[in-house]
Amino acid sequence: MKDTIKRYLLNNEVIVTAASTKNLVNEARVLHNTYPTCTAALGRTLTGTAMMASTSRDMDTLFTVTLNGGGPAGTVLATANGRGEVKGYIENPYVNIPARSDGKLDVGGAVGKDGYITVMRELGKGMEPYVGRTPLVSGEIAEDIAMYYLQSEQHPSIVYLSVWVDIDTTVIAAGGLIISPMPGASEETLSFIESQLFHIGNYGLMLMSMSVEECMQKIFAGGNLELLEERTPTYHCDCSVQRFERGIISLGSKEIQDMIDEDGQAEVVCRFCNKKYVFDKYHLQRLLDEAK
Repeated sequence: MKDTIKRYLLNNEVIVTAASTKNLVNEARVLHNTYPTCTAALGRTLTGTAMMASTSRDMDTLFTVTLNGGGPAGTVLATANGRGEVKGYIENPYVNIPARSDGKLDVGGAVGKDGYITVMRELGKGMEPYVGRTPLVSGEIAEDIAMYYLQSEQHPSIVYLSVWVDIDTTVIAAGGLIISPMPGASEETLSFIESQLFHIGNYGLMLMSMSVEECMQKIFAGGNLELLEERTPTYHCDCSVQRFERGIISLGSKEIQDMIDEDGQAEVVCRFCNKKYVFDKYHLQRLLDEAK
């Protein structure tokens, strides 16, 4: 089943963004060789960021979500555009900590909550990016995104994110919901959503055997759901030799000369896809000439 992000209008008063991202999260797991708890942490961040970016009408608008909670996993970062292209990384993918008392992966323990979630929205060239930052609530990511919406955008939302990892460490289900009432939403509709919180909390389990459309029909049975749009999220890293060339040139002549004199080459690894780029001394010399 392909990954998807669908946006619905519920009762003409609530925007519901629903995602299924199993393939996306599994690809990230393979690229970063993550342990299960880190697979869940990175997967939730990738899914949440892709869903946030899907709300943009401009396909080139770029959303970057960064969590720095002081936990053993270190920084968790994801970036996505309106087309659904998303990439990310987790600073320490090899965190192995005990599960929570309820048996679930302890994402909050890996990420930590002594820090902030930062959301940067880049609208295009020549425009100042919007940056919002709020304290982490739990490090579980969904709650932290919900608090960001409340404090930075004054838009109360229900955020649910889930990644289920099998005993062989593969991803068997991943996805999320963002439920955002429009200004002036009726008490009747808000009460209806509240009555469905149990089903909302089981969305990840539903995705193991149901499509997003089927999940929505079950969760919001009795409500009026209208599909607004659908996008397909994919893991996409746009690293290139040219991009890293610009990065090396930006270091300055002295740094490049030191690379040539000390090692005779430079090796750069993309943090988003772990692809390795090697620049030999002749390549570095050309870059040094450009830097001068």
